[in-house]
Amino acid sequence: MKNLCALVLPSFAWLMALVAGASGSWGANLPTVREEVVPASGQRYTIAIPGGYSPGKPVPLVLALHYGGTVTPYFSKPFLVNLVEPALRKLGAIIVAPDCTAGRWTEPQAETDVLVLLDHVRASWAIDPARTLITGFSMGGMGTWALAARHQELFAAALIVAGKPQEGSAEVAWRIPLYLIHSRNDEVVPLGPTAAIAKVLDDKGVKVKLVVVDGVTHYQVPAFVPYMRAAIPWIERAWKK
Repeated sequence: MKNLCALVLPSFAWLMALVAGASGSWGANLPTVREEVVPASGQRYTIAIPGGYSPGKPVPLVLALHYGGTVTPYFSKPFLVNLVEPALRKLGAIIVAPDCTAGRWTEPQAETDVLVLLDHVRASWAIDPARTLITGFSMGGMGTWALAARHQELFAAALIVAGKPQEGSAEVAWRIPLYLIHSRNDEVVPLGPTAAIAKVLDDKGVKVKLVVVDGVTHYQVPAFVPYMRAAIPWIERAWKK
């Protein structure tokens, strides 16, 4: 396999010690986190603005799709604050985490509102269009498979965590690279379909990387911080191409 790199990473106990001991550059340059509403659609979203942001210097943009659950106002905020922002802080990106406006991210209304949100964010902030990323966890991972496939012109890369591939994902003419994180111990979304599609896509020459995690269950969401953080060099390389 030319592109596929499957990694089995350490246990949950080890990574929680790593998270608890994180300091230095990871705690510096803290972002501003705000709850916002898109005027055109009324969609609620949480946004993290990197420390030191200046309108004169475009920054990357990360779209983060939350997991499933009853979507109360700003349901996306814990997802952003506890997982995506601490994991990807070093990118210096504006991170937007919308509340899903339909039952799933794959519903037409949810997709439409996400596209309106992206237009709003690009109009409101200095965004570098060459440095964009879509990411999601669980239901958000499934949404990432779907939205990344249909809107590859909007994203330079996709980072999918614990997300079941969609029907037809293997037949997509992928132009953007994919980074897949999945736990062998996921009791809700099994590893098998993700591992299988990674192999198929790699055989087709798609730029795909699979990271297999041991010792983390589906609901130990913050435990995925170190594994998402480890994707940063890969993301930065994707942005340079």
